[in-house]
Amino acid sequence: MPTNEWMDAETRVERARKLYEKGRWVEAAAELRAAIEVNPHNADWQFNLALTFDALEEYERAAEAYAAALELEPDDLETLNCLGVDMTRLEQYQAALEHFARAQKLDSNYEPAYCNRIVTYTEMGDHDNAELMFYLARQVKDDCPLCFYNIGLSFYAREQFDRAINCWQQALLLDDQHPEAHCRIAEAYWAKGDLDKAAEHYRAELQQDTGNVETLLDLGELMVEMGNYIEAGEKFRAVLAQAPDHAGAHFCLGELALKQGKLAQAEEQLRLVLRIQRDYPGAHARLGQLLLRTGRSKHAAKHLLAELHRCGDDVDMLQELGQLLIEARDLRRANTVLQRLVRLRPADAIAHHNLAVSYFMMDRYDDGIRHCRRALKIKQDYPLALYNLALAHVQKGELFRARRYVSRALMLSPADEQIRHLSIQLGMGNFWTNLKDRLRELRNRGK
Repeated sequence: MPTNEWMDAETRVERARKLYEKGRWVEAAAELRAAIEVNPHNADWQFNLALTFDALEEYERAAEAYAAALELEPDDLETLNCLGVDMTRLEQYQAALEHFARAQKLDSNYEPAYCNRIVTYTEMGDHDNAELMFYLARQVKDDCPLCFYNIGLSFYAREQFDRAINCWQQALLLDDQHPEAHCRIAEAYWAKGDLDKAAEHYRAELQQDTGNVETLLDLGELMVEMGNYIEAGEKFRAVLAQAPDHAGAHFCLGELALKQGKLAQAEEQLRLVLRIQRDYPGAHARLGQLLLRTGRSKHAAKHLLAELHRCGDDVDMLQELGQLLIEARDLRRANTVLQRLVRLRPADAIAHHNLAVSYFMMDRYDDGIRHCRRALKIKQDYPLALYNLALAHVQKGELFRARRYVSRALMLSPADEQIRHLSIQLGMGNFWTNLKDRLRELRNRGK
């Protein structure tokens, strides 16, 4: 290789280092690729390119660069570890485990080989092995904050929120600036229903990183749930101050305006979301919902269909779309959506009930009754399903069955006005009065 080409490649690598430190990762990657074209046999350059792709969150390209570095230096522990981490990110768990095991075989005291396997096993749902890796890691290094952070993820996935909180608090004791630890604690408190504690830890995270967009959004959404709409709006606007085209922040402001009844403001924000990102999850559904509320059913249907094409098999969105399409009186599509939902969630009582409602509205009472009965097999104490089942039998002229179902609904929800009204219409009020009179007679006769 000519000397000048070699020196030029070295210069590019040094330039890449400075660009990387400034956060100009795209330019750094370009300089490193140019250097590697001159000398593809330098493992350090391949490793640095992989680190740069990691910073860009381009994990497939990072994994390729780590693999290239390993071909040049097969026993490099750091490269094996980093490749294992990226394989986990790419959900290639067996490959990740192989890389970590190889690092362990090369050096049984290499703690990251155990520590990072905690995450891999957690994502695989193998929590026993996740805990085993945690205890093995602590035999090598007892005070590793990342180990406590990682095993906290395993406890959180199992909904053992108190144990997760304890682990993340331990991580903070070992490293009071541990990234995302406060956020994780906040999520666990939120899941437990302790919203004040959750807010406290989101604010603690923001003290460490005032411009963290994801934390600002999370805290804003928590404030919405707590009914503190003023602070919620402040947090969403703080995101937009940093990133004016952040679709998520505009979406949150749109949802907040909807909750406050500010429909014109909500519509403006949601349309802005769709200009920024045409397929933003939920935006078409929310805009469709708003248009329904303002009497623009035809325009609403267009957006609901756009959301339907986008959402695929997202069961939560299918549930919402089914209900909105029923509101839009697009019964055929509502029925199709809810049938898909029932196939995806055959044990979901609400899905079966909503499908039944769509059938009832299409005058297909036998199909609706079948799905209402399935809903009740899954969830026996479901007064709304019993009520709608009673109505369906009324429509079929089967008053005895209607009375039976409304009687059960009334026992479960005696204060429900609709159920009480239907029971009166079916003569249930007289039935209960007569029954009480008969019981009184029996008691009197026994005296």
